[in-house]
Amino acid sequence: MSPPAGPRGPACADDAVVRLGLNESAYGPLPAVAEVLREGVSDTNRYPDFLPDDTRARIAQHLRLPGAQVTVGAGATGVALAVLQAALRRGAARGVDAPEMLTATPTFDGYPILAEMLGMRLEAVPLDDVGRVDLAAMRAAVTARTVAVVVCSPHNPTGSVVDESELHEFVRSLPAGVITVFDEAYVEFSRHSPDLWRLIRTFDDLLVLRTFSKAYGLAALRVGYGVGGRQIVTEVRRFELPFGVGSAAIAAVPVALAAEDELAQRVRSMRAERDRMADMLRAIGCPVLPSEGNFLFLPGIEGVAIGHLLRGCGVSTKECRGHGTRITVGDRSSTDYLVASLRLTAQTA
Repeated sequence: MSPPAGPRGPACADDAVVRLGLNESAYGPLPAVAEVLREGVSDTNRYPDFLPDDTRARIAQHLRLPGAQVTVGAGATGVALAVLQAALRRGAARGVDAPEMLTATPTFDGYPILAEMLGMRLEAVPLDDVGRVDLAAMRAAVTARTVAVVVCSPHNPTGSVVDESELHEFVRSLPAGVITVFDEAYVEFSRHSPDLWRLIRTFDDLLVLRTFSKAYGLAALRVGYGVGGRQIVTEVRRFELPFGVGSAAIAAVPVALAAEDELAQRVRSMRAERDRMADMLRAIGCPVLPSEGNFLFLPGIEGVAIGHLLRGCGVSTKECRGHGTRITVGDRSSTDYLVASLRLTAQTA
């Protein structure tokens, strides 16, 4: 017997029936954003801004910050690349000849890739037993070669968040000159995020990363930003790529920022669907960690096995090399298809 048909056709077609592997938004662009994107099609023969000055200014205004405290890049990954380059420059100035980046594992695949691109050694500290970033273990792993520390909250792939007081204690304990990258790509989905303004007011060597790819649903436009003190932002801006933010992103950002009510409604819907998916998975015996992202994590060998079953039923998920499986929260029909597939697989096993 075949699994039930999903939103995009037969369950075992070559392409995934349901895409739940990349933490994409379940929704397309907000209506006002879609309109401005349509209007910009006729100008695609023109270059975008040489540097994203206006985009930086719009984001800064939205956050009630001076423009000098914002940097922009091609997604949060582009900003991460720039801040790691700044960290390398700092390390070279103090004579570090084998620089290291420290982070938790498993984590966003982009960080190991960026480390390799830049010739940095990646030092990875395991998450604790319930999928949280172990700040004490990370602090113990800092060495004289550490030039950057990356902390993600909500953490990808588990969805855990760091405690604000523990985060402050951790950053305060780091050696002078080490840059902390605080990755908040999924912050809009979280109910327990640290105070952004307090963080950047307190720590000179910390940059907060955020993106328009997740909650805003603009992953294809590749636009993210970093927020920090004036000095670190000045350092990072030296590595902003000319023409690095496209015209579509430049047009979309101010419209997306202005659509706060619509965004809030979407976030509420995504949180509700996340909770619904978690409850349904637990009801059929799947291990699920608490999450404040737009995804859920099924840990361990059992989680990996469930991911394999889902992919066999046409549901794309993200396997984290022996650690478990991450499942993006989609729309209601995606959740229903996913759970029905698992139930039917269990019945026919």
